[in-house]
Parts: sequence; C-alpha cells; structure tokens
Amino acid sequence: MGQNSHHGSTGHSPSCPYCRGGSRHFISTTDRNRHTTSEIFHYYQCSTCKLVYLDPIPPDLRIFYQGGYQAIPKSLAELRALAARDGYRMKPILKHKRSGKLLDIGSWIGIFACSAKDAGFDVTTIEMDQDCVEFLNNTAGIRALQSSEPGDVLAKLDEKFDVITLWHSLEHLKTPWVVIQEAAKRLAPQGILLVSLPNIESYQYTLLKSAWRHLDAPRHLYFYPLESLVELCQASGLSIVEATTSDEVSRLLSDDSWLSLAGAVLPIRYAREALYHMLRRMARRAEERAGAGTGLTAVFELPEGGDLSIDVDTAVVLA
Repeated sequence: MGQNSHHGSTGHSPSCPYCRGGSRHFISTTDRNRHTTSEIFHYYQCSTCKLVYLDPIPPDLRIFYQGGYQAIPKSLAELRALAARDGYRMKPILKHKRSGKLLDIGSWIGIFACSAKDAGFDVTTIEMDQDCVEFLNNTAGIRALQSSEPGDVLAKLDEKFDVITLWHSLEHLKTPWVVIQEAAKRLAPQGILLVSLPNIESYQYTLLKSAWRHLDAPRHLYFYPLESLVELCQASGLSIVEATTSDEVSRLLSDDSWLSLAGAVLPIRYAREALYHMLRRMARRAEERAGAGTGLTAVFELPEGGDLSIDVDTAVVLA
C-alpha cells in the first residue's frame, strides 16, 4: 500500500464509538512492528469516557496479522511445556478462585487455557482462528468455540462461569464494551472477570509515543485507561477487586519493548544487549511508580445477587 491516511491529525475528530462523546486527536503512527503497510493510522481519545480508539478501523484486519504469533504446537506435551513458562498468569486467578468453570476469550493456541485446565478448572475458550480451535478441541482436550465476535457467542451461551479472562485480547476487539457487558451477564455470583491489556498511561507510552511497541497499530484498536475500564465494568454491574501495572506480565511487556527499541537502534547483538540493559535500568524507577507500568491487569467481581456493592474508591488498587 502506498503512504496514505484516512483522517489527518488536524482534521475533524470522529465521535467516540462507545459513548458518542467528542474526541481529540491522540497519536498517529504506522505499522512499526510488522511493516505490513506504510499507511498512517490515527488514534483519538474521547473527552468524556477517555477511551483511546483507532479510527477508522480497516475493513479487513487479517492482512495486518501476517506472520502470526506462536506456531501451533504439535502435541499436548509441547503445549504444556509452553504453559509451564507462563504459569504466572494463574496467580491473580488463584488468589480469588481455586476451581470452577473458566472462560478464556481470545485464547490463541491455548497456553493460558492449558495452565487453567491443569490447575483444575473446567475450561472453555473463544478463539477466532480455526486452526487453533481445532488444535484445542482435538489435541489439547479443551473446549473451544470458533468466532471473531465473542460478544455474540457470550449472548448465546446459557451457562455461568466462575472466571472469565481477557488476556491481552480486549484491545483487538471491534466492540470491546459489548464483550464486557455480555461477559458480566455470564458470570456466576461472586464470579470474577480479569482484563489485561497494554497500559496507555504507562511511562513507556509517555516517553516513546508513536514508537511504543505496544501501540501495535492497527492490530490494537482500543486502549482503556484504568479509570475508563473501571467505569465500563461498573456500568455492567461489576465491582473492582484489584488492579496493578507492576505484575510479571507488565514487566515482560516492558522488557519486550526495550529490547525491540534497542534492536532498532543497534542491530549488532552485543551492542543491542548492552543498550537494552541500560534502558531497563534507567526506566526501572519510573516504571515502578503507581500506574506507570507497561501493562494493566484488573480483576472485577460480580457481587452476590448482582448488586454493585463496592465503590471504586474503596477498591484495592495496587502499584
């Protein structure tokens, strides 16, 4: 594709797709991670609900996913080997639930789903990639539902879940607010919803702006600041239990971004590694400030009876 742009940064800003509030231009960037196109993409931020969103969303996003993520494992044993290195994602779940029915939205090859199943949960997944769905159903023994519209699937399910997770999938969804709303309806009383996504209020974004690796245009369509995410979930009857930007997921995202930046500046291996470690050391204190980490993970609960009983001001919000 040639260099082009659907909206200029000085042109008319679109209305927020969620609340229809007025918006301002937030950032413009290209596909810096995969270089699938030279097109310029524009993000806006709603002045009312503070949602950061891409506009316009390309009609066919599949071309921007060329290259994929991990290859599909050849066996359950290979999947378990990957899951063994990813077990930290079970920690916030096991703090609140030790067993029950768990739904993972956007499971990809099922690394987290495998960890949850081996921990004793009855796991269901929703995944758009048909090959991944077939692998999960036929090889991993994990129930997988194929759809690119998880909100529609949630609306049709007649079962309740003790845990619903969105591990870095919410930012990829075209109508994330619908998914949150429908997920809340599918929670059992005192069930929990975990949402993890890149932190648009992070130190890294503030410093790197359009060069921030986890902006990942145009695959990341939406970014929720913590306050906006809390308001969205509260509107669906959920209360916040805890939120953090300093867990292991956040640190790994941070390391990945610094390594990518070092590689872009110094492609020679030893020089790249030296720069990477220097960047990490320089940023560590800033990233440890409350709310400044690279990733945001929040846990919400459906109160007994479905009544909102915990105000955000009384929630446990961690650094």
